[in-house]
Amino acid sequence: MKKIGKFIIPLIIILLFMSLPVQAGGIKKIGQTGMKWLSIPVGARASSIGGACTAVVNDASSVFWNPAGMALTEGNHVFLNQSQWIADITLNSGAIVFNAGNLGVFGASMSTVDWGVFHGTRRSTGSSGYEETGNFSPTDWAVGLSYARRVSSQFAFGGHLKYVHEDLGSTLEGTMDAPKEFHAEMSLIAFDFGTIFYTGYKDLRFGMSLKNFSQEKEYRAESFPLPLTFTFGLAMDVTKFWVEQQNHNVTLSIDASHPRDYSERIQIGCEYSFKNLVFLRGGYKVNYDEEDISLGGGFLFEINNLQAGIDYSYLQFKNFDAVNMFSFDFKF
Repeated sequence: MKKIGKFIIPLIIILLFMSLPVQAGGIKKIGQTGMKWLSIPVGARASSIGGACTAVVNDASSVFWNPAGMALTEGNHVFLNQSQWIADITLNSGAIVFNAGNLGVFGASMSTVDWGVFHGTRRSTGSSGYEETGNFSPTDWAVGLSYARRVSSQFAFGGHLKYVHEDLGSTLEGTMDAPKEFHAEMSLIAFDFGTIFYTGYKDLRFGMSLKNFSQEKEYRAESFPLPLTFTFGLAMDVTKFWVEQQNHNVTLSIDASHPRDYSERIQIGCEYSFKNLVFLRGGYKVNYDEEDISLGGGFLFEINNLQAGIDYSYLQFKNFDAVNMFSFDFKF
């Protein structure tokens, strides 16, 4: 454990410095990241506890929150999720995790965004001031490979390397007499990293994650980064204060996140489970413009050697319709 301590302390310092806001003239860069869809929550379990899951995730959905959680999985997992986001945006995601024993845990992931159909227009000298250019549908997707390993009974780490692609379609620019086509398409590599550490006191643990670390990408005349986010979280099953083994478990969790394009945020979550078969969840988010309360639940079924989990979450918004999310997890 001394060797792990020598490794984790410098790592914490490095991640903290990497997550510091970039300032220009004393002004924070707020709302200046691209591919913001990468911040849409993935997984009904995690989203129903307000996203306070950095030290909680322990299945294939860990790929999207804290890759270190993959190392806590038992067996192999297949995870499928659909997020019906605001403005009729749908995010479909999936991941598969293979437990290779002493070699570690390997995973693969994929996400696609359905933006719907948009009606294109451009400026015109006509009476209306614009003319229609036809319908178009933006395209966003990401594929990734991940690896995690449990170094000891207390410490685990993981990483997620992903290829992200965006195509916003084409448009005509320049003068009316000499128009030229501009195609808004770009691709880049991004990296997620995370750790989970069990303190040895009951099952108290903390986790850290750094998501969407990448180079800046130039769009027209300005460069932008992905929505880089550093998160630190704590979690514990509070029922272990009274009984070590019982049918009822209540896990409380709290995350503090530092997004690249916003000020610091807090997420608070609670998960109740009965015999690890029935789950009720709730969460609350602090310092969010729209989101606050989240609720959800789930069931775990066992059929022969296959375990199937179904989870649902309800995310409340202040000025938008509520968001519904469904997730399916298969363990074999």
